[in-house]
Amino acid sequence: MGQANRRGSRDQRIAEAMGLQRRSVSEIRTEYGLPESAALLGYAVHLEKQDEFLAEYSNMAAAVRKLWAKTPELALRFNSISEAIDVSRHCTGAIVVVMFDVGDQIVVFPITGLRSVS
Repeated sequence: MGQANRRGSRDQRIAEAMGLQRRSVSEIRTEYGLPESAALLGYAVHLEKQDEFLAEYSNMAAAVRKLWAKTPELALRFNSISEAIDVSRHCTGAIVVVMFDVGDQIVVFPITGLRSVS
């Protein structure tokens, strides 16, 4: 365990393994042309083909339960990219997205080479 701690947090190790770049929230806003007032909501699991967002998830010994919603407002939000990735592995065809509230709507962007940091 000590060696893993020296390599960084779990989020940092997962991001490194996936080839993701460390970006500030401000840099991500600029990259996507979002206003400074856009609030980071966290990460979500998204089924691109069905255009649905994971709304509820539980993994018990007897069964895995997943409920899907059509809008990002109802999406289950993760503060940690590692949590979102762990859950997405139980959802065939799912990707992890980052979500921002821009006031009148929630916008989502797939995690492709970037992740937010505080």
